[in-house]
Amino acid sequence: MISTKDVKLKLSRRVEAVTQPQFLEAHVRPFLAVEAGTNGSWQTSVIQLDGTGAATVEIGLGGERRVFGKLYPDDAGLPIYEKLKVLRSAGFGAGERYQAVEPLAFIPEYEMLLAEGAKGPAVSAYIGDDDAALLAGVREAATWLARLHTSGLKIGKPQSLLVSGELLSLCRRLGKMIKRRPEFLSLALEMVLALERLAEDTVDGLLVQSHGQYRPIHVFISDSAVTVIDLDRSRPCDPARDVAEFLHRLRMTMFWHHGSVERADVPTEAFLDAYTSTARDGSYLANLRFHWARYIFHSLNRKLKNSADGGGRDPDTSVAFYRSEFDNVLKRRFTD
Repeated sequence: MISTKDVKLKLSRRVEAVTQPQFLEAHVRPFLAVEAGTNGSWQTSVIQLDGTGAATVEIGLGGERRVFGKLYPDDAGLPIYEKLKVLRSAGFGAGERYQAVEPLAFIPEYEMLLAEGAKGPAVSAYIGDDDAALLAGVREAATWLARLHTSGLKIGKPQSLLVSGELLSLCRRLGKMIKRRPEFLSLALEMVLALERLAEDTVDGLLVQSHGQYRPIHVFISDSAVTVIDLDRSRPCDPARDVAEFLHRLRMTMFWHHGSVERADVPTEAFLDAYTSTARDGSYLANLRFHWARYIFHSLNRKLKNSADGGGRDPDTSVAFYRSEFDNVLKRRFTD
């Protein structure tokens, strides 16, 4: 198995190659509608390069237009490029209010997907900053997601509830946390038992086209379109998983960056209302409590593990916040 360090080194070399002016002139300029020799110099910025997945580079050449290059560590790039084209042609493309990010090209020798930059700010930009804009943004995000889930598309290998529930990765993180913070064993076992009870009520076989990593940072809103990026993991999956991840990220970001989660309550309810009114199928959220609680527990384990390494926040603060969020899910605070 190739180490993260080796993957990062391999991708770093490719990033260096694709940010050279000669490469950009040959492979990127044709998509910018800019004549050679005009509009100044190239601007490139590495957005992601940690060895855990694709490297992402932002590219510009004067003006406000941006494109992004994603360089994949294996042969995953071409299927993702093709998937985006299918999504765009199936009602999430040009001229539509709700869009998937536009793929521009795939450059096989670098395993590089070139994509158009999404217009407008991400929904995450409004969290804790502009409550009215956040409320409008989460409604748009919920509508986009419900439209994807009800599209009838089935692209990619289906993911079972066992896999989408990520219980094995939860076990890995839980084991690392308990090894470093054994004083939290009793709390962890209590939360695992609660997850077991939620699992008894889960429904198998709910498969719709999912986003796969639906977060406020991936939804961009402009006057003309709602554009969603990072659809690499999109495949048939339990629809409640996307909903749970978005709501968990929304509430977690509000708390950690702005000191209070209460301001996320109204947007949480607004997202659920907009989603259910668009999807018009209550069964889509049958497993919401299970996925939501699992995301909270997973994040708590990460915070406690990091605090043991000298990073992260005070563990008492983490436990109080995540335990409160976990209890809210158990008590059906937002899901009645």
